Amino acid sequence: MKHSIFRLIKLYASLLCSFLLVQKPLFMLMNIGHGDSHFSLKDIFEIYSHGLALDFAATGYLVALPALALCVYHYFPRSEKKIASKVYLGIIAFLMALAAVVDASLYEFWEFKLDNTVFFYITDPKNAAASVSVWYILWRLFLIVALTFLFYRIYMWAMYGSRATQVKSPSSKRFAWRKLLPLPVFLISYGLIFAGVRGIDIWPNTPSKAYYSSVTFFNHCAVNPMFNMVYSLSHRGDFRKEYRYYTDEEVDAIVPDLFPKTGKSACRLTTNRPNILYIIIEGMGALFIESLNTPDNRVAAETGELPKDVAPNLSRLMNEGICFDHCYCGSFRTDRGTVCAISGYLGQPTTSIMRYSKKVATLPGLPKTLKRYGYDTQILYASDITFFNMSDYFLAVGHDKLVSQDDFTSDERSTKWGVPDHIACKWLAEDVVRKSRESKTPFYTTFLTVSSHTPFDVPYQRMKDKMFNGFAYTDQCIGDLIKTLKASPAWENLLVVITADHGFNHRSQEAADFPFIPFLMMGGVVQDTCRISTLVSQTDIPATVLGQLGMPHDDFPFSRDVLADTYTYPFAFNTFNDGFNLRDSTGVTVFNNVTQKAITHPDPERERKGKSILQYLYNDLDAR
Repeated sequence: MKHSIFRLIKLYASLLCSFLLVQKPLFMLMNIGHGDSHFSLKDIFEIYSHGLALDFAATGYLVALPALALCVYHYFPRSEKKIASKVYLGIIAFLMALAAVVDASLYEFWEFKLDNTVFFYITDPKNAAASVSVWYILWRLFLIVALTFLFYRIYMWAMYGSRATQVKSPSSKRFAWRKLLPLPVFLISYGLIFAGVRGIDIWPNTPSKAYYSSVTFFNHCAVNPMFNMVYSLSHRGDFRKEYRYYTDEEVDAIVPDLFPKTGKSACRLTTNRPNILYIIIEGMGALFIESLNTPDNRVAAETGELPKDVAPNLSRLMNEGICFDHCYCGSFRTDRGTVCAISGYLGQPTTSIMRYSKKVATLPGLPKTLKRYGYDTQILYASDITFFNMSDYFLAVGHDKLVSQDDFTSDERSTKWGVPDHIACKWLAEDVVRKSRESKTPFYTTFLTVSSHTPFDVPYQRMKDKMFNGFAYTDQCIGDLIKTLKASPAWENLLVVITADHGFNHRSQEAADFPFIPFLMMGGVVQDTCRISTLVSQTDIPATVLGQLGMPHDDFPFSRDVLADTYTYPFAFNTFNDGFNLRDSTGVTVFNNVTQKAITHPDPERERKGKSILQYLYNDLDAR
């Protein structure tokens, strides 16, 4: 018995040490300085102490099967199959290494811990890896292989490293009474393992167990990636059970009034059937656009954390149309931000509706509504349009024609994300001019840019920093596109709408000012130029455009016409991973659902509204 218990203790200790001595240091080293966070010895101690409960829990998950097997082997020694143990330990070693490296690597892009989101991308590894270089991938593959080998050798030593661990069969004379004697010890061991998995508090362990600091990065350092993955896999799919703050009756009494559907819109266009070009710029946060006056923009200017003139063309264009200079994006990733912009549907903090074909078929869409009024519709996304179920979504929300990288030559597909923006913009300008000349019906085009995205490999050099240069390149492309259109007859009957898919996370995605993005309506059909500083959301764009065309938006549950007389309570709502950001005239509250606390500026009324919106959103998501 003591040999079996000794083997179990060694395996448990080796698995726990894998987290404490390898995974956590690797995560902190690979992300050191994230968000200007710097570790002190006290910070490191608190990270380890607050994360220990989840490390115990993850270790318990991994050791549960070997513990059961050792119990069986003790009573039936001949049943022990060393090959089965080797296979299991090999799998565990690989999963431990994979989780440690992938979690540490993806954090710089995602800013949240490894969870089931990774499975959204794993089916398309080519596009998922488009943001990084070959060397980046090769180095991490080498690290995974090296850690797998290291972990496997340690775990094998724990199970079979000495003669003392060889189990001897009890003698037949004493077996009858001796075989029951160790049973309480095994039961106690299993009970301790279960206690480690569940925790000893009233409520079972959740990722929030490791949250302790106002610095989110420190909390993420403490969270065990294996536990977080298991937890996220066990809490998905049943959306109506997520974010249950109040009764549905209470929520239904609050939320619909926040998103009015009817009203008289102040028309600012010369016609109600213009041709429409809707430009959604990848990652173009408002802070790059100097002429905007958002809090994020002002902070960037005052601190000098960003160079000037990153986007001079967009900064100039903001004075040439109807500029909403306090617009909030709905989410933090392209797949969710695109849905916010086209469908006016709120971003989800724990999933992406774009991956559910059955649900996207029920979503409203700006092009879907325009089609009812005779518009021809298309989308230009000069990358792999099948990535993340995008083609399914684009068709479902009303785009009749999809134009992707496959419609360009192999020479034109010269970057990792496909066709660089200047080539796509040239094609788009020619297409708009041709259609305006030949088409007998109004047309609509969505243009989703691709180049201002990691790894920022663009055919352009104006700024030393590769990232800023990528945004400067896309700005130049948009400037050239508008210049070409202005010089053509197409401009006279054209409405151009410009926004971004999400903000730019130069700070944490949970930063109160992260969500600001541009929102501009310009073109030959715009009557006059003006600045509107009223707070609006990215999800309001579809209803606002439809309002200018005299079209209803009743099928858009979360989109408001901000130029209508019903827009009496300006507020903006943004979601990040398992949390939300709500801003109104009284201030801004950032709420983390893991800790069930406001990260910044607690306010009972804003929290009540934000929680109600989130619960209402997930009820709607479940019903689709």
